Amino acid sequence: MLSKSYFKNLIEARFDVWLKRRLPAVKTITLNRANTFILPSKAGFLYILTVLMLFLLGTNYQNNLILFVVFFLCSFMLTCLLLSYQNLAKLTLTANPVKAQFAGQDCCCSLRISKQNGRAQQVYYEFKKSSSPLQSILSDESVSIYALSKKRGWFEPGRVTVSSRFPFGLFTVWTYIDFGFKCLIYPQPLEKKGVVHTLPGKQTNSGLRSTDSGFEEFAMLKTYLPGESLKSVAWKQVAQGRGMLSKQFEQSQGGDVILDIDDYAFLDLETKLSALCYHVIELYKNNVIFVLKLNDKIITAEHGPAGRASCLQMLALYGAGR
Repeated sequence: MLSKSYFKNLIEARFDVWLKRRLPAVKTITLNRANTFILPSKAGFLYILTVLMLFLLGTNYQNNLILFVVFFLCSFMLTCLLLSYQNLAKLTLTANPVKAQFAGQDCCCSLRISKQNGRAQQVYYEFKKSSSPLQSILSDESVSIYALSKKRGWFEPGRVTVSSRFPFGLFTVWTYIDFGFKCLIYPQPLEKKGVVHTLPGKQTNSGLRSTDSGFEEFAMLKTYLPGESLKSVAWKQVAQGRGMLSKQFEQSQGGDVILDIDDYAFLDLETKLSALCYHVIELYKNNVIFVLKLNDKIITAEHGPAGRASCLQMLALYGAGR
Protein backbone atom coordinates (compact mmCIF):
# COMPACT_ATOMS: atom_id res chain seq x y z
CA MET A 1 0.00 0.00 0.00
CA LEU A 2 1.34 3.39 -0.99
CA SER A 3 1.94 5.79 1.89
CA LYS A 4 1.18 9.50 2.13
CA SER A 5 4.89 10.32 2.01
CA TYR A 6 5.17 8.57 -1.37
CA PHE A 7 2.44 10.76 -2.89
CA LYS A 8 3.90 13.84 -1.21
CA ASN A 9 7.35 13.17 -2.67
CA LEU A 10 5.81 12.43 -6.07
CA ILE A 11 3.91 15.73 -6.07
CA GLU A 12 7.01 17.65 -4.97
CA ALA A 13 9.09 16.03 -7.70
CA ARG A 14 6.52 16.91 -10.38
CA PHE A 15 6.29 20.45 -9.01
CA ASP A 16 10.08 20.85 -9.12
CA VAL A 17 10.14 19.71 -12.74
CA TRP A 18 7.45 22.25 -13.58
CA LEU A 19 9.37 24.98 -11.71
CA LYS A 20 12.54 24.27 -13.69
CA ARG A 21 10.61 24.88 -16.92
CA ARG A 22 8.73 27.91 -15.61
CA LEU A 23 11.58 29.50 -13.61
CA PRO A 24 15.01 28.32 -14.82
CA ALA A 25 18.21 29.16 -12.97
CA VAL A 26 19.32 32.80 -13.25
CA LYS A 27 21.85 35.16 -11.68
CA THR A 28 19.63 38.25 -11.92
CA ILE A 29 15.85 38.46 -12.03
CA THR A 30 13.22 41.20 -12.00
CA LEU A 31 9.93 40.15 -10.49
CA ASN A 32 6.79 40.56 -12.57
CA ARG A 33 3.48 38.79 -13.13
CA ALA A 34 5.19 36.07 -15.21
CA ASN A 35 7.38 34.81 -12.35
CA THR A 36 5.30 35.49 -9.22
CA PHE A 37 2.31 33.73 -7.65
CA ILE A 38 -0.46 35.22 -5.56
CA LEU A 39 -3.17 33.58 -3.46
CA PRO A 40 -5.27 34.59 -0.45
CA SER A 41 -3.60 33.92 2.88
CA LYS A 42 -5.36 32.19 5.78
CA ALA A 43 -6.63 35.57 6.89
CA GLY A 44 -7.70 36.22 3.31
CA PHE A 45 -9.74 33.00 3.12
CA LEU A 46 -11.46 33.90 6.40
CA TYR A 47 -12.13 37.36 4.98
CA ILE A 48 -13.70 35.84 1.85
CA LEU A 49 -15.80 33.48 3.97
CA THR A 50 -17.02 36.40 6.08
CA VAL A 51 -17.94 38.42 2.98
CA LEU A 52 -19.79 35.42 1.52
CA MET A 53 -21.79 34.95 4.72
CA LEU A 54 -22.70 38.66 4.77
CA PHE A 55 -23.76 38.45 1.14
CA LEU A 56 -26.06 35.50 1.86
CA LEU A 57 -27.45 37.30 4.89
CA GLY A 58 -28.04 40.53 2.96
CA THR A 59 -29.76 38.85 0.03
CA ASN A 60 -31.87 36.62 2.28
CA TYR A 61 -33.23 39.58 4.29
CA GLN A 62 -32.97 42.04 1.38
CA ASN A 63 -30.95 44.40 3.56
CA ASN A 64 -29.33 47.09 1.41
CA LEU A 65 -27.00 48.23 4.20
CA ILE A 66 -25.45 44.77 4.54
CA LEU A 67 -25.10 44.53 0.76
CA PHE A 68 -23.38 47.91 0.71
CA VAL A 69 -20.87 46.65 3.30
CA VAL A 70 -20.32 43.52 1.18
CA PHE A 71 -19.56 45.55 -1.94
CA PHE A 72 -17.23 47.83 0.04
CA LEU A 73 -15.35 44.82 1.46
CA CYS A 74 -15.04 43.31 -2.03
CA SER A 75 -13.59 46.52 -3.44
CA PHE A 76 -11.22 46.74 -0.49
CA MET A 77 -9.99 43.20 -1.15
CA LEU A 78 -9.41 43.93 -4.84
CA THR A 79 -7.40 46.99 -3.87
CA CYS A 80 -5.30 44.84 -1.51
CA LEU A 81 -4.74 42.39 -4.37
CA LEU A 82 -3.28 45.10 -6.60
CA LEU A 83 -1.17 46.63 -3.82
CA SER A 84 0.22 43.23 -2.84
CA TYR A 85 1.41 42.57 -6.38
CA GLN A 86 2.80 46.08 -6.87
CA ASN A 87 4.84 45.71 -3.68
CA LEU A 88 7.02 43.02 -5.30
CA ALA A 89 6.70 44.09 -8.93
CA LYS A 90 9.94 45.42 -10.50
CA LEU A 91 12.00 44.15 -7.59
CA THR A 92 15.41 43.16 -9.02
CA LEU A 93 17.52 40.54 -7.25
CA THR A 94 21.12 39.70 -8.14
CA ALA A 95 23.10 36.80 -6.66
CA ASN A 96 26.54 37.49 -5.22
CA PRO A 97 29.37 34.92 -5.26
CA VAL A 98 29.32 32.42 -2.39
CA LYS A 99 32.42 31.89 -0.28
CA ALA A 100 33.58 28.43 0.71
CA GLN A 101 32.77 27.28 4.24
CA PHE A 102 33.55 24.46 6.65
CA ALA A 103 31.12 21.63 7.31
CA GLY A 104 28.83 22.29 10.24
CA GLN A 105 29.00 26.07 9.81
CA ASP A 106 26.34 28.27 8.27
CA CYS A 107 26.94 29.17 4.65
CA CYS A 108 25.98 32.76 3.79
CA CYS A 109 24.37 33.44 0.41
CA SER A 110 23.72 37.09 -0.36
CA LEU A 111 21.50 38.91 -2.84
CA ARG A 112 21.77 42.49 -4.07
CA ILE A 113 18.40 44.28 -4.04
CA SER A 114 17.14 47.14 -6.17
CA LYS A 115 13.63 48.35 -7.01
CA GLN A 116 12.17 50.93 -9.31
CA ASN A 117 9.72 53.44 -7.90
CA GLY A 118 10.23 52.98 -4.18
CA ARG A 119 11.06 50.11 -1.89
CA ALA A 120 9.42 46.73 -1.32
CA GLN A 121 7.85 46.44 2.14
CA GLN A 122 7.84 43.44 4.49
CA VAL A 123 9.58 41.04 2.13
CA TYR A 124 10.86 37.75 3.51
CA TYR A 125 13.71 35.69 2.08
CA GLU A 126 14.54 32.08 2.88
CA PHE A 127 15.57 28.90 1.15
CA LYS A 128 12.67 26.76 -0.02
CA LYS A 129 14.18 23.81 1.85
CA SER A 130 15.62 25.65 4.80
CA SER A 131 18.48 23.90 6.62
CA SER A 132 19.72 26.62 8.98
CA PRO A 133 18.06 28.01 12.11
CA LEU A 134 19.50 31.47 11.38
CA GLN A 135 17.11 34.07 10.04
CA SER A 136 17.95 36.13 6.96
CA ILE A 137 19.48 39.55 7.52
CA LEU A 138 17.94 42.30 5.41
CA SER A 139 19.40 45.73 4.70
CA ASP A 140 18.47 48.49 2.24
CA GLU A 141 20.55 47.10 -0.63
CA SER A 142 21.19 43.43 0.19
CA VAL A 143 19.96 40.39 2.05
CA SER A 144 21.95 37.51 3.56
CA ILE A 145 20.35 34.06 3.60
CA TYR A 146 21.86 31.15 5.52
CA ALA A 147 22.06 27.45 4.77
CA LEU A 148 23.72 24.66 6.71
CA SER A 149 25.51 21.59 5.42
CA LYS A 150 27.21 18.95 7.56
CA LYS A 151 28.77 17.19 4.57
CA ARG A 152 31.86 18.24 2.66
CA GLY A 153 31.88 18.76 -1.10
CA TRP A 154 29.69 20.93 -3.27
CA PHE A 155 26.55 22.10 -1.52
CA GLU A 156 23.52 23.44 -3.39
CA PRO A 157 21.01 25.01 -0.97
CA GLY A 158 18.32 25.19 -3.68
CA ARG A 159 15.72 27.76 -4.56
CA VAL A 160 15.09 30.95 -2.62
CA THR A 161 11.56 31.77 -1.52
CA VAL A 162 10.72 35.48 -1.78
CA SER A 163 7.36 36.30 -0.20
CA SER A 164 5.31 39.17 1.18
CA ARG A 165 1.87 39.75 2.72
CA PHE A 166 1.99 43.51 2.52
CA PRO A 167 -0.13 45.59 3.05
CA PHE A 168 -2.93 43.96 5.12
CA GLY A 169 -2.02 40.28 5.09
CA LEU A 170 -4.98 39.21 2.97
CA PHE A 171 -2.82 37.95 0.08
CA THR A 172 0.49 36.11 -0.08
CA VAL A 173 2.68 37.01 -3.05
CA TRP A 174 5.65 34.71 -3.51
CA THR A 175 8.06 33.15 -5.93
CA TYR A 176 10.71 30.41 -5.95
CA ILE A 177 13.92 31.58 -7.61
CA ASP A 178 16.90 29.41 -8.50
CA PHE A 179 20.02 31.57 -8.34
CA GLY A 180 22.30 28.59 -8.88
CA PHE A 181 23.93 28.99 -5.47
CA LYS A 182 26.74 26.48 -5.09
CA CYS A 183 29.05 26.48 -2.10
CA LEU A 184 32.21 24.45 -1.56
CA ILE A 185 32.14 22.86 1.89
CA TYR A 186 35.49 21.99 3.45
CA PRO A 187 35.81 19.13 5.95
CA GLN A 188 35.17 20.12 9.53
CA PRO A 189 38.56 20.72 11.21
CA LEU A 190 39.17 18.10 13.86
CA GLU A 191 42.20 18.13 16.11
CA LYS A 192 43.88 14.75 16.14
CA LYS A 193 47.33 14.01 17.42
CA GLY A 194 48.74 12.95 14.23
CA VAL A 195 51.13 12.25 12.00
CA VAL A 196 53.12 15.13 10.53
CA HIS A 197 56.46 13.97 9.08
CA THR A 198 59.53 16.09 8.53
CA LEU A 199 61.69 14.53 5.86
CA PRO A 200 65.44 15.04 5.40
CA GLY A 201 66.29 17.80 2.99
CA LYS A 202 68.01 15.58 0.42
CA GLN A 203 64.94 13.37 -0.07
CA THR A 204 62.84 16.02 -1.78
CA ASN A 205 63.13 19.40 -3.42
CA SER A 206 59.79 20.88 -2.35
CA GLY A 207 58.48 22.16 0.92
CA LEU A 208 59.70 24.46 3.67
CA ARG A 209 63.05 24.08 5.33
CA SER A 210 63.83 25.66 8.66
CA THR A 211 66.80 28.00 8.44
CA ASP A 212 69.74 29.18 10.54
CA SER A 213 72.59 31.62 10.05
CA GLY A 214 75.10 30.44 7.47
CA PHE A 215 76.50 31.10 4.02
CA GLU A 216 74.29 29.19 1.58
CA GLU A 217 71.38 31.45 0.60
CA PHE A 218 71.11 35.24 0.71
CA ALA A 219 68.49 36.40 3.21
CA MET A 220 68.71 40.16 3.90
CA LEU A 221 70.87 43.26 4.36
CA LYS A 222 71.64 44.56 7.83
CA THR A 223 73.74 47.30 9.37
CA TYR A 224 77.45 46.44 9.40
CA LEU A 225 78.83 45.80 12.87
CA PRO A 226 82.49 46.37 13.68
CA GLY A 227 84.40 43.09 13.76
CA GLU A 228 82.34 41.37 11.04
CA SER A 229 84.16 39.91 8.06
CA LEU A 230 84.70 42.31 5.19
CA LYS A 231 83.61 39.52 2.85
CA SER A 232 80.02 40.04 4.01
CA VAL A 233 80.02 43.79 3.25
CA ALA A 234 77.61 44.84 0.49
CA TRP A 235 80.12 46.94 -1.44
CA LYS A 236 77.60 47.78 -4.15
CA GLN A 237 75.38 49.55 -1.61
CA VAL A 238 78.43 51.25 -0.13
CA ALA A 239 79.29 52.62 -3.59
CA GLN A 240 75.73 53.95 -3.89
CA GLY A 241 76.21 55.93 -0.71
CA ARG A 242 73.82 53.87 1.41
CA GLY A 243 76.37 53.30 4.15
CA MET A 244 78.08 50.18 5.46
CA LEU A 245 75.72 47.21 5.09
CA SER A 246 76.48 43.52 5.42
CA LYS A 247 74.83 40.57 3.74
CA GLN A 248 73.11 37.96 5.91
CA PHE A 249 72.78 34.41 4.65
CA GLU A 250 70.78 31.35 5.68
CA GLN A 251 71.34 27.64 5.34
CA SER A 252 68.85 24.80 5.21
CA GLN A 253 68.46 22.85 8.44
CA GLY A 254 65.20 20.96 8.29
CA GLY A 255 63.29 18.97 5.76
CA ASP A 256 59.88 18.98 4.11
CA VAL A 257 56.69 18.67 6.13
CA ILE A 258 54.37 16.07 4.62
CA LEU A 259 50.75 15.23 5.42
CA ASP A 260 49.79 11.76 4.21
CA ILE A 261 46.28 10.34 4.48
CA ASP A 262 47.74 6.83 4.75
CA ASP A 263 49.20 7.74 8.15
CA TYR A 264 45.64 7.89 9.55
CA ALA A 265 44.68 4.32 8.73
CA PHE A 266 43.09 3.86 12.16
CA LEU A 267 40.40 6.47 11.37
CA ASP A 268 37.43 6.45 8.99
CA LEU A 269 37.66 8.52 5.81
CA GLU A 270 35.76 11.60 7.00
CA THR A 271 37.72 11.76 10.24
CA LYS A 272 40.96 11.42 8.28
CA LEU A 273 40.04 14.39 6.10
CA SER A 274 38.95 16.43 9.12
CA ALA A 275 42.27 15.76 10.83
CA LEU A 276 44.21 16.71 7.70
CA CYS A 277 42.09 19.85 7.38
CA TYR A 278 43.03 20.84 10.92
CA HIS A 279 46.75 20.34 10.24
CA VAL A 280 46.55 22.28 6.96
CA ILE A 281 45.05 25.27 8.77
CA GLU A 282 47.62 25.11 11.57
CA LEU A 283 50.56 24.84 9.16
CA TYR A 284 49.34 27.87 7.24
CA LYS A 285 49.00 29.82 10.48
CA ASN A 286 52.68 29.12 11.11
CA ASN A 287 53.70 29.91 7.50
CA VAL A 288 54.91 26.37 6.90
CA ILE A 289 55.01 25.08 3.34
CA PHE A 290 54.15 21.40 3.19
CA VAL A 291 53.28 18.52 0.91
CA LEU A 292 49.75 17.11 1.03
CA LYS A 293 49.41 13.53 -0.18
CA LEU A 294 46.05 11.88 -0.77
CA ASN A 295 46.95 8.49 -2.21
CA ASP A 296 47.89 9.22 -5.85
CA LYS A 297 47.17 12.95 -5.54
CA ILE A 298 50.06 15.08 -4.31
CA ILE A 299 50.09 18.86 -3.94
CA THR A 300 52.85 21.13 -2.68
CA ALA A 301 51.29 23.93 -0.67
CA GLU A 302 52.10 27.50 -1.60
CA HIS A 303 52.06 30.65 0.51
CA GLY A 304 48.96 32.82 0.67
CA PRO A 305 45.19 32.35 0.63
CA ALA A 306 45.24 30.76 -2.84
CA GLY A 307 47.49 27.92 -1.69
CA ARG A 308 45.42 27.37 1.43
CA ALA A 309 42.19 27.28 -0.59
CA SER A 310 43.75 24.82 -3.07
CA CYS A 311 44.64 22.36 -0.30
CA LEU A 312 41.26 22.66 1.41
CA GLN A 313 39.47 22.18 -1.91
CA MET A 314 41.47 19.02 -2.51
CA LEU A 315 40.31 17.70 0.85
CA ALA A 316 36.71 18.75 0.25
CA LEU A 317 36.44 17.00 -3.11
CA TYR A 318 38.52 13.93 -2.27
CA GLY A 319 36.70 10.81 -3.43
CA ALA A 320 33.87 12.81 -5.02
CA GLY A 321 34.46 11.26 -8.44
CA ARG A 322 34.47 7.70 -7.15
